[in-house]
Amino acid sequence: MSEMLRFFTVTVLGVVLDIGIAYGLHEIAGVSLALAAVMGFVCAASFNYVLHQLWSFQSGSRSLSLNRASKYGLVAGLTLLARVSVVAVLAGYLAGQYALLILICGAGVSFFVNFTLSKLFVFDDALSQERAS
Repeated sequence: MSEMLRFFTVTVLGVVLDIGIAYGLHEIAGVSLALAAVMGFVCAASFNYVLHQLWSFQSGSRSLSLNRASKYGLVAGLTLLARVSVVAVLAGYLAGQYALLILICGAGVSFFVNFTLSKLFVFDDALSQERAS
């Protein structure tokens, strides 16, 4: 299975967790859509880091790393910024209707941001080996 397919598989699981939490918080608990999106994202990002480190990116170290977790936290923050921006713009444009569609669009944009930054900055084996030398 290719690296991108493993990344996609983990991300799909994370998105289901993320959107399920966000949608439930919004619809059942009455949490604002933007805050619910943040809460779902944080839960899923933690889940995703562990699986990406252990399974998605198999060319590098497979042990959990505080250094990589910190980098992933930074990447997650940038990804979250992209996600919340999309959610806020679409929620404003669509007057808060279509919450599930808005969350899915935000997740789609954040997938590409997250993969690109994770591949280049967090799980780049060549970069890690170069720093170790």
